[in-house]
Amino acid sequence: MDFETLLVEKDGEIMKVALNRPRKLNAMNDVMLNELTELCKELRSDTSVRFMIITGAGEAFSAGADIGNALEGAERIAAPPHEIARLQQLQGQELMQRLEKLEQITVAAVNGACIGAGLAVALACDFRIAAENAVFCVPETRVGIFFTWGCTARLVRLIGPTRAKEMIMTCDELYPREAMLWGLVNRVAPSQGLPGATHEFVDKIAKQGPLSIRMTKKIVDAYTLQGLGDTWSCEPELVERVFLSGEPMEGFSAFLEKREPKFKDS
Repeated sequence: MDFETLLVEKDGEIMKVALNRPRKLNAMNDVMLNELTELCKELRSDTSVRFMIITGAGEAFSAGADIGNALEGAERIAAPPHEIARLQQLQGQELMQRLEKLEQITVAAVNGACIGAGLAVALACDFRIAAENAVFCVPETRVGIFFTWGCTARLVRLIGPTRAKEMIMTCDELYPREAMLWGLVNRVAPSQGLPGATHEFVDKIAKQGPLSIRMTKKIVDAYTLQGLGDTWSCEPELVERVFLSGEPMEGFSAFLEKREPKFKDS
């Protein structure tokens, strides 16, 4: 399958996937979202692949959602913003569920900016290995939305409620060494050595019993994913409510105009 926004290479039991919009710092648009979803569908039935490594082409893992593209899409569809947001939320949830439920072991090799929707993809992977030049950030509240696609729950699961609130509410950047102390990443590697460190990590797992590794993933996920079902059900309605307030449209406009947003009291 040919992809417009992904570079896909198979190397034995490993599938390497690079988010490929480098001029946009791999910001995620609808095409990338759909292509990642389709790739996950293909992998569900591909037993020749045991590992998937996701990274970013160029200087970033992903700078998050492509807000300009999203607004252009909304204009084309000519539907109310809250309805479009709800549908996009369901689309994002589908990708997260498919990625998280893959039987393959998934590793995010994070180079450069890993922001918003980019962090969402990394969080849905089994492991995260960060280059020393990586930076993590959840900027959603800055533009009047919250961390969606089930990712607030994932972040709480990884780093605890207090740290998760801090990341989401302050929009502060988090750097690799601190991210490892918080439990967000598993390893930190030199920027130029990220591919080698990632393969070394995968090779350690590959030497173990394949079935025992697959069963371990299932057992851990069966325990830790409890409660996410409630998130999947209520999150699209919460997103719709936020968009009805008008905050996201003001936040998006401010972002594109490079100014501070002027939010009204809700």
